[in-house]
Amino acid sequence: MAAYSPLIRRLLICSLTIVVSRAITSPLLTLFVSDKLGLNQQDVGLLLGIAVFVATLLSLYGGYVIDRFEKRRLLILAMLSSAVGLVLLTFAENLYLTTLTLIVTETASSLFLIGSKAILSDNLPVGQRAKAFSLSYTLSNIGYAVAPMLGVLIAGFFASAPFLIAAAVAFFSIFLMTGIAKDPGAAPLIGQTQSFLKTLVTLKNDRTLIMFTGGCLLSTVVHGRFTFYLSQYLLTTGNPKHTMETMAALLACNAISVVLLQYQIGRFLKREQLRYWIAGGTGLFIVGLIGFSLADSLVSWCVAMFIFTLGEMIIYPAEFLFVDTLAPEELRGSYYGAQNLAALGGALSPVICGFLLMHTPAPTMFYALSALTSMGGFLCFMSGRRVAIVQN
Repeated sequence: MAAYSPLIRRLLICSLTIVVSRAITSPLLTLFVSDKLGLNQQDVGLLLGIAVFVATLLSLYGGYVIDRFEKRRLLILAMLSSAVGLVLLTFAENLYLTTLTLIVTETASSLFLIGSKAILSDNLPVGQRAKAFSLSYTLSNIGYAVAPMLGVLIAGFFASAPFLIAAAVAFFSIFLMTGIAKDPGAAPLIGQTQSFLKTLVTLKNDRTLIMFTGGCLLSTVVHGRFTFYLSQYLLTTGNPKHTMETMAALLACNAISVVLLQYQIGRFLKREQLRYWIAGGTGLFIVGLIGFSLADSLVSWCVAMFIFTLGEMIIYPAEFLFVDTLAPEELRGSYYGAQNLAALGGALSPVICGFLLMHTPAPTMFYALSALTSMGGFLCFMSGRRVAIVQN
């Protein structure tokens, strides 16, 4: 990271600390809310799903706000909102206030993600953005590899402690972004910024963006929440002990692969070849999914997971780099906010896979997911082809 400016270095460190803040509580949130409110697991799942759904929709407006105001201050506001929301969760007693708090924390997370991408794009040359996106994703995976275990360990002493520690991490992350001089080149052009309604019309009329976001949504069904449907499948075909052992190995394989290879792969991504990279990543997803359907040992599961993870390492920075290529400079945040709607695919994934596991033979789920990611990859490829035609 030494090659980057102080702003970019601090932003990347903040990306890690914010992920740590979220990941510390991720394995505990369902149980914590269930105990606090006396809800069953189905109702808790519905509650969390509503929060994620609303926050994802609000991120569309969040992207517009990022285009209008200083991005650094909005990131500070997002970190502060996340810290306050995590503290309030420890006092969860009322269903409606808890839902509102979850929506605030999820929206703050989306705002930080969109804003950090926009700052990276604003402050880095075109040739360095893919590497920066990959480095950010690598740091995120380091956080997700370590923080959940710490959260579980800390919760053994005091149930609310992980949420208070997560809030403290989010709060002290603010100081990483303060003290940095405002970038005069990043000041928003308020007089030239169009209204939110006109921005929505602009986004709606960009057929390439709509096609690409639709393709990303279908792909996100496959890679956005893959841990959910893999555990669903393993529980359906085996016992809880086997599921825990296999999932532990798969998560370790995924995290180690990303940490070791993500940045190296990101170095080779080029704007002119993005549609071919996305097609390759989609192909790796399909091979990995078929591998899952045929896996009969821990080694075969891990091999399939490694192939699947290679696809993930290509798709993640390629999607962001594509939107960066597509977005006008004055609407970069809005375009990232629109593409963030693809996160709804992750919310749909457990529902789709649960239905398939209940009504079809278990391996059918992987073939259905292969079909979905094929459709998503095709839409993304055609979007890239449209951009290439326009540029030529």
